[in-house]
Amino acid sequence: MIDRSLFNIEDFLVDNTFQLYCAGKDKLCVTYWENYIKAHPEQEAIIMDAKRFYMILSGHKKPLNSQLELMKKEIMEEQQHLIVPIKRSYTWLKVAAVFLLISGILLFYTTNIGQKEPIKNLVTSYSTNGAERKKITLPDGTVIMLNAKSSLQLNKDFNINNREVTLIGEAFFDVTHDKNKPFKVLTADFDINVLGTTFNVKAYPDEATSEAVLIKGVIVMEGNRSKGNSITLKPSQKVTFYKVLPELPSKKQQIVAAKYPEITINSYTKKNDSTIVEMAWVQNRLEIQDQSFADLKRILERWYNVEIVFTDNDIEKYHFTATFKDETLVEVLTALQGAEHFSYEIKGKQVIISK
Repeated sequence: MIDRSLFNIEDFLVDNTFQLYCAGKDKLCVTYWENYIKAHPEQEAIIMDAKRFYMILSGHKKPLNSQLELMKKEIMEEQQHLIVPIKRSYTWLKVAAVFLLISGILLFYTTNIGQKEPIKNLVTSYSTNGAERKKITLPDGTVIMLNAKSSLQLNKDFNINNREVTLIGEAFFDVTHDKNKPFKVLTADFDINVLGTTFNVKAYPDEATSEAVLIKGVIVMEGNRSKGNSITLKPSQKVTFYKVLPELPSKKQQIVAAKYPEITINSYTKKNDSTIVEMAWVQNRLEIQDQSFADLKRILERWYNVEIVFTDNDIEKYHFTATFKDETLVEVLTALQGAEHFSYEIKGKQVIISK
């Protein structure tokens, strides 16, 4: 399990999702790290330091020596305000070493750009945009279907010393069996250990819950807040992790917090035609099962790559049950109007919904 509470500046700098967050090139990573900072305010200072170092490291306008001197000057100034400056000096040395390594890689790449053989990446990443799904075959033969607005990162030395991947968003896994190298999926809320099996994981940072559904095989899950406790999931079971409590009056919130479950285990939802609702997206089917418009909003935004805006809070409470396959956004909204009265207007990629 990745314990980012122990991260120092150089650990953040070499984390691929953190680099994408600093660069602002991946909305999913930006959302994840913004939520992480809110959940871990005690780390905000060191994260901001790491982000500032990244901006310095990624700028190639100044010569190497001047960038190093700038970094050294800024860190020395910060040391004057710290009780134990010795630890920061070690951080300076480590960050400088990371910078020199990155600069060396960049220099090697630029001087060998004419070579036909590309330089092998230390980390392999895959990502999808809104309305996009991607099928991926990993070096070990594992097949993954990546849902919209998701990212998958293969950890360093994948299929050599380990088979670890980090997921943000949703993915379906058909894992190749290898008893010597168990497959591991890392998410912000839980980790999954498996030898060979088929399952679905949904862990979007902007949703109140994360879940895993097991189709066949056996997986062992460990929640990041469960203090080492694990859950063994059997076929047809679904585990749901609750990240936030329902909104209640402040006087009752503390009482409910003590009773409200962080984890629930149920069976997946299966329709009469044998369709598994939680995995219908793999077959390009949009299954809506008694979901509020507020929850459906996020699904439609990812499915059609749009932004939905409600002009009235009451609209968010509307509930729908429906099945769609290959319908356009207009066809879906028109069908939903048959169940609840509302109006909509589409302006480019923005959908405005009103009473």
